[in-house]
Amino acid sequence: MLICVCSLVVRYKQSHLVTARASVTVIHPDLGCLISCVQLQEFSIILLYAEEGHSPVGSVEARAASPFLQRCFFQLSDLGMDPVILLGGFAAFHTLYPFLCTSRMALLEPDRYALTIYPSEILEGELYQGSAAQASDYHILENLNITHVVNATAECPDAFPSTLSYLRLRLSDDAQQDLVEALPQAARFIAGALSSEVRGRVLVHCSMGRSRSSALTLAFLMQHQRWTLLHAIRWLKERRACTAPNVNFLRQLLTYEEQLFGRRLTSLDDIRL
Repeated sequence: MLICVCSLVVRYKQSHLVTARASVTVIHPDLGCLISCVQLQEFSIILLYAEEGHSPVGSVEARAASPFLQRCFFQLSDLGMDPVILLGGFAAFHTLYPFLCTSRMALLEPDRYALTIYPSEILEGELYQGSAAQASDYHILENLNITHVVNATAECPDAFPSTLSYLRLRLSDDAQQDLVEALPQAARFIAGALSSEVRGRVLVHCSMGRSRSSALTLAFLMQHQRWTLLHAIRWLKERRACTAPNVNFLRQLLTYEEQLFGRRLTSLDDIRL
C-alpha cells in the first residue's frame, strides 16, 4: 500500500501514517508527490489523505476543504490509476489507530521490513484475521484491544490463556479436515464475543492467516451477517488479499450455505480463488 499525504509538511513531521510520503515535498512536478508516475503504477492501492475531512469526492465541500487533495485524486484518476481517499482524513485515522501513526519516515526497504504488520480488520472495531505470529504478539493484541481469540491451528498453543478468552479448534489445512462442527462453533463464539452484552474484539488466526482462519471467518459472516458465501468471500478478499481457503473448505462452506439458507446460492466456479 502507498499512502500519499496531502498535508502541511510541519504536520507530517509531527505525525503521519507509518508508510506515508509527504506530497508537499515535491519531486514529481505533475503529481506533487515524492515518487514518479511509473513508480506509482507499481502499487495496487494508492491512498490519499488530508488532515481532516470526510466530504464525498468531487463535492463543493471537499474541494473547498482540501483543493490539493482533490487535484491529486483527479490527476491520478486521469492517469488510469484508482486512488482512494481516506474518509475523515488523518485526524479520524489517528483517533482509531494511533499505533499506526509515527513521526518517523519509513522510505527505504529495510525501514519497511522493520514495521509491525497488523492483522486485517474484517469488521471495523470488531473482527480481525491474522497469523499465529501476530496472535502471539501481545503488543498487537493490546493495541487492537483484542479480548477473544479463535485459534484454528493444530500446532500453535494459545498464547495468553490467562488474559484472553480462547476458542481452540485443532484444524489441519488439508483435504481430509472435517469442518462440520468447527464452522458453527466458531460462528457462535465470535457472535457471543461481539454481542451487545460483551462488546469484545475477536482475532481469528491460523498459521499464516490464509486458509483455516478464512473458512471460520466466512462461516461467521454467512451466519450472522446473513451473507451468501460469494458475498462473504468478496468482502473478506477486499480486506485480506491473501484469503485462500483450500478447495475442501470451500466445498464444506457451500454445504454450510445450503444449511443456512435452505438452498445453495453460490457455485464452486463462482468462488475459486
